[in-house]
Amino acid sequence: MEIFKYDQSRIDRINLFMKKLQENSSTEEKVRLYKEYEEDILKLRPLDIFYLDFYSDKSPLSIAEIKESANRFVNVFHKGIAQKQDLDEDLFFKEILSESKRMETHLAKIKPYYKREVISKNKEELWQIFNECKTFDLKFNKMQNVIFSHLEGVLPSNKPLEVLWELHDDARALLNTILAKLKNDDTDEEELIKLIGTYHYLIFGINQKEELILLPVMKQLLKREEIDSIYQECIEIGFVFKEPEKPKETKKPEEEISGYFISKTGKMSIQELIEMLNHLPMDITFVDKNDTVLYYNESKKRHFPRTPSVIGRQVKNCHPPKSVHVVEGIIADFKDNKKDFEEFWINFKGETLYIAYYAVRDELGEYLGVLEVSQDITKFKNLTGEKRLRED
Repeated sequence: MEIFKYDQSRIDRINLFMKKLQENSSTEEKVRLYKEYEEDILKLRPLDIFYLDFYSDKSPLSIAEIKESANRFVNVFHKGIAQKQDLDEDLFFKEILSESKRMETHLAKIKPYYKREVISKNKEELWQIFNECKTFDLKFNKMQNVIFSHLEGVLPSNKPLEVLWELHDDARALLNTILAKLKNDDTDEEELIKLIGTYHYLIFGINQKEELILLPVMKQLLKREEIDSIYQECIEIGFVFKEPEKPKETKKPEEEISGYFISKTGKMSIQELIEMLNHLPMDITFVDKNDTVLYYNESKKRHFPRTPSVIGRQVKNCHPPKSVHVVEGIIADFKDNKKDFEEFWINFKGETLYIAYYAVRDELGEYLGVLEVSQDITKFKNLTGEKRLRED
């Protein structure tokens, strides 16, 4: 899918450069290759990255293989893609960049303890610092649930977004490992130092890829109104360690909700239906027969972030790359009439979360879509005996 004019011959030369760089391990040869292709490298722009063979949807490389070389190539292309960013002139991009800086500033608190023999004596202080890193999820959630969904329909390839999502998941998993090892008296000091260094490098790399590639491409491809809408949704999710500056309000005409929902089992106004669904003690999401998200309710306590940007999004793009095949497998079984139901339960932030998928079919058995339902069932696990309605 071509969006903007770009130099295919230069893209071809960069593809060849990347291939040769992967095949050669000597520093001397890498320097020679860089000088040979330097003119093309310096002309490379952030959007060009999405046209490269390595990062195309048809790339022969796995996400793991792409991740392995991602930092190296970002550094190689840095001089080209870092030109004329001007991101901090816009309120939305300014807030995202400030958020990244706050994350890195927070991680800098590790420095006084990041020494052999010192790190083991200050595990409690380090645990506090790393526990606060859980709020980094706010940044990851904004990327995955809002920003990615607006870029998926306009980019020539979604592969870099999948790679970035998996890096987010890597950061979450590594953080949990570090927290667990800081509570373990038997943890090897050398191992802990290595894990902490890897986490710091990982967060820095994620922020760098956003600043140099993702955000400039977003600014280039999306209209002003769309970016303003994205910012509003990001404010709803929240920012790391700070309340963001709110944009100047522009009055919009209030959307009137009218009409009735009528079925053979009853009738209610659309407003009543909306509020009823929002008051259900569970999160529900409906995906149609074309695997497109059509609806989610706004329950009082949502376990997984949902914003209006998810509407119209392909369900495969709403899940982490490592687990999307599970969801796709369930839906495939529903479509083939092999199953009508699937369930899971997981430990989630101190709760037992029950997640169920239901095939939705019409009276003739025709597949219409899938209903996803998730609910905190922690309290149900401890119920015993009976509690009846009060009798007067």
